[in-house]
Amino acid sequence: MNMQKLLCPILSLLFLLTACQSQASAPSPSPSPSADSSSKWFTEPRELDSGDAYQSSEYYLCNEVTGRHIYSVETRPTGLAEGEKVPVVIYTHGQSGYATNFSAIYTRLAEQKIAAFSFECCGGNRSGAKSEGAKLFPAHYTSRMTDLETVLAKVKTLDYVDTDRIFLFGESYGGIVSSFVAIDHNEIPGLILLSTGVDDSLLGREDGDETYLAEYDVEDPYEAIKAYKGDVICFNGQEDFAHDFGKNQIEIYNQRESGSAVFYSLENSGHSFSALSPEAQEFLIQTMAEFVLAR
Repeated sequence: MNMQKLLCPILSLLFLLTACQSQASAPSPSPSPSADSSSKWFTEPRELDSGDAYQSSEYYLCNEVTGRHIYSVETRPTGLAEGEKVPVVIYTHGQSGYATNFSAIYTRLAEQKIAAFSFECCGGNRSGAKSEGAKLFPAHYTSRMTDLETVLAKVKTLDYVDTDRIFLFGESYGGIVSSFVAIDHNEIPGLILLSTGVDDSLLGREDGDETYLAEYDVEDPYEAIKAYKGDVICFNGQEDFAHDFGKNQIEIYNQRESGSAVFYSLENSGHSFSALSPEAQEFLIQTMAEFVLAR
């Protein structure tokens, strides 16, 4: 435990710096409304973007556990028949990230009639934050778990979503968040991980961290994740510091009595989607789509 406390600040900083690589290619977030604006936390969808195969809208959700508001982006495939239901992927970003990080992935998935829902964790970034709690950055993963739970509950109410085919997709620190939320949601058929892996060095916290929620923590994380019975795929670049973390996590999943788990080691690739080679990026998108459509 003492070694963990010594390593955690160092590795957390490394995690933050490497996770920020993904922001370089992400769309620049628009300025957040002023703090005293009555319309700041709008709940009615506003059109954000559209294309031949998709339409994206933005709005806020209220996390009833923390009382904070979560900026969310819903990307829906167009051309759906009346009453048609489609699978959806819920994306959780890394230690510092935005809801629009992976717009290129969401739009590609929409072409295959797969919806996407993404959000910004409260305390999930400091610069250009849209969700409430920028001063809480970097929020602990236990707090972020309640954000994901809030989003998951919302997604289950969307009339075009096949609630038997909701998938969690976590990148970097978001992969840890998604992995622990999946434990209590075996109705979710699949978990998709990128540039991540559960590891003791990434699970610690600073003393007095107000975003730490003890009731969402687990005593033995490696044993706890085995409770998820669905299928898992993990993509880590061979040059990624988290490469072996992800490989080890998949090995733990393969100790379960049910559920498949596959690890993809990507050549010429580092940490985060933007650090993957073009070939690896295309492989990830295609493999993700196939994984979702097969379930």
